[in-house]
Amino acid sequence: MKSEKTVRPRGTDSARVIQVIETRSIRGRGTADDVNREVIQYWSFDGKLLAEREPD
Repeated sequence: MKSEKTVRPRGTDSARVIQVIETRSIRGRGTADDVNREVIQYWSFDGKLLAEREPD
């Protein structure tokens, strides 16, 4: 009998609260091909872009 491989979630190994700069801006031309949407970016205090979130 072939054994099934399963994933066992371990849970969270670590969590912490950190300070970042969050910016929100509008992107897009407002057309059907390039709709307006809010983009959220997260920056470090020394100006490095850490992450960007844009709606699907």
